[in-house]
Amino acid sequence: MLKSKRRPVEIGESPSVLVLYGSPHQKGKTWQLYESFARAIPGNARIQVYSAYERRPEPCLDCGFCARNEGCVQHDLDDFMAAFEACDIFVLVTPVYYNSFPAPLKAVIDRFQRYFSARFSRGVRPPIAKPRIAAVLATCGSDEREGLSAVKDQFKRAATVLNCTVAGAAFARGTDDSGVSDKALESARRLGEKIFAAWQFE
Repeated sequence: MLKSKRRPVEIGESPSVLVLYGSPHQKGKTWQLYESFARAIPGNARIQVYSAYERRPEPCLDCGFCARNEGCVQHDLDDFMAAFEACDIFVLVTPVYYNSFPAPLKAVIDRFQRYFSARFSRGVRPPIAKPRIAAVLATCGSDEREGLSAVKDQFKRAATVLNCTVAGAAFARGTDDSGVSDKALESARRLGEKIFAAWQFE
């Protein structure tokens, strides 16, 4: 059973799901992987999808503001960060570009610096009070594995400061030639079932 720091919730409580979507194709192969995962989301869930390409977040400026103050000197991600802090389930959905995230999504990841600074510069422990469960869904056009492992590892490192328990990942390789395989879709669906069966328990 997936272990979470979250206290048990009352039966019938609606889970809050935040999806960070990193593909420029709104209904492409990466979205197919998410759709399979989403089949496990309860009907009463509150779902927000943040499209990095549509929102075009500003990059981190390394200005030092968050080392001295709460939040960020830039305010374009204030609504996203508020949703991130409040959600129960966080789903990172991304294609792999050059063994990493696409630039707009990477900008969001870099802007999590506000929580690293809160923890290590200002001593806020934890920098996000509410625990959450996270999942990584990633597609790769080629058949190699290194890029898929790289994005998973990058986010797992970030999650240690973001009060996230990473429940697992679902990957689709070789999508340029053969699309998203049934095996990958099934993996995403099972990951969703695992998370939503366990999210409300310690």
